[in-house]
Amino acid sequence: MGLYHSVSVVYGFEIPNRTDIDDIDRACFGQPDSPDSVGYIVVGDRDQLILATRCTLVDENEVVRITPDTLAEPADLTAWASALHAAAVRLGLADHPAPAWLVIHNYR
Repeated sequence: MGLYHSVSVVYGFEIPNRTDIDDIDRACFGQPDSPDSVGYIVVGDRDQLILATRCTLVDENEVVRITPDTLAEPADLTAWASALHAAAVRLGLADHPAPAWLVIHNYR
């Protein structure tokens, strides 16, 4: 069995790791296929579960400069926060953390 290793930068928030994946799929169904669509990331062996949008994978041995002007426009952040909230509500998680930029090192 091999190990999977990735690093990504996403806009989103953590949801309870016990949330059913099929429920998340249903909550995210019907969106256009784009980098701004809401999806999820399983971190580790389901240690954490992230509801996210605008996922950017970071290549191995790459340095990524993260500054406010390279991340997103305020209108994009507003739209993403709204889409994330709508998906969370469909999951029964209306009381969720505020979305934020997250750097995820996933190793499983």
